[in-house]
Amino acid sequence: MTLGSIDDIRAKTEELRQRTAAIRIAEGKPPEPPESFVPIPLGIILAEELVPFYKIAVQYAAVVASGALVRVDTTKLAKYRETARLARMCVGINVGLIGSGAERVLHTMDKINAAIDEGRESETDVRYEMRMLDHFLHFMNRSPWEDGTDHKSDKPYHVQQAEMKAEVYRLKNDPDEYRAELDAAWRHYREIEHLL
Repeated sequence: MTLGSIDDIRAKTEELRQRTAAIRIAEGKPPEPPESFVPIPLGIILAEELVPFYKIAVQYAAVVASGALVRVDTTKLAKYRETARLARMCVGINVGLIGSGAERVLHTMDKINAAIDEGRESETDVRYEMRMLDHFLHFMNRSPWEDGTDHKSDKPYHVQQAEMKAEVYRLKNDPDEYRAELDAAWRHYREIEHLL
């Protein structure tokens, strides 16, 4: 497959953007989704809260890779689903991908659970599901700390990283401030959730 010229790529990108906007409008949503809003320091903390789920997701992917479909009680993973929903809205690209990856792993678990519950295991393309899990795990394996670097800034990398670490440390060690920032983020999320 050849991509063509830059102008061809721009035209195709614009066509896809318009199609996506038309679908969103048909669903009663604005043409563009709301912008990400979770600040990077809070996002880093959320991403760190998803680390235990990453280990669960890797084990789950290994089981699927062996060709077995197993039911997972995803109600026990509800805290990770909630954390992932908010992390996905981080202004930092890596944290957003970590949150999206976790959400997609949980969606895959839900989909396989439904297939098991409905006796449709034989209809499940295990290789496809494994490829998708591998893709989502790559998202989840990104470093949230890379979001702390603004490549347009005049500040050196190490200074930016030190400032980000200081802010994350401050939030982690000030429970009231952390709770206030987290609650504000959830309030905003609930205000725009229907527009996502």
